[in-house]
Amino acid sequence: MLENALTIADLKERARRRVPKMFFDYADSGAWTEGTYRANEDDFAKILLRQRVLVDMTNRSLATEMVGEPVSMPVALSAQ
Repeated sequence: MLENALTIADLKERARRRVPKMFFDYADSGAWTEGTYRANEDDFAKILLRQRVLVDMTNRSLATEMVGEPVSMPVALSAQ
């Protein structure tokens, strides 16, 4: 089993092993020709993250404002 997931592929493999196949296949696929899904995968592959180690994080904050309300971290959930 994967102890430390280091990449999206690691997380995907962990999910493949833990989530029932029907649910994994649904979440891991796109609609019809999956063109948008592949385009998104290609676009995300182009993003390179620069690792920053030994950087002082003392005064960093994720706090911001969403819909005019202060939030401690910019995460939102939606239900239809």
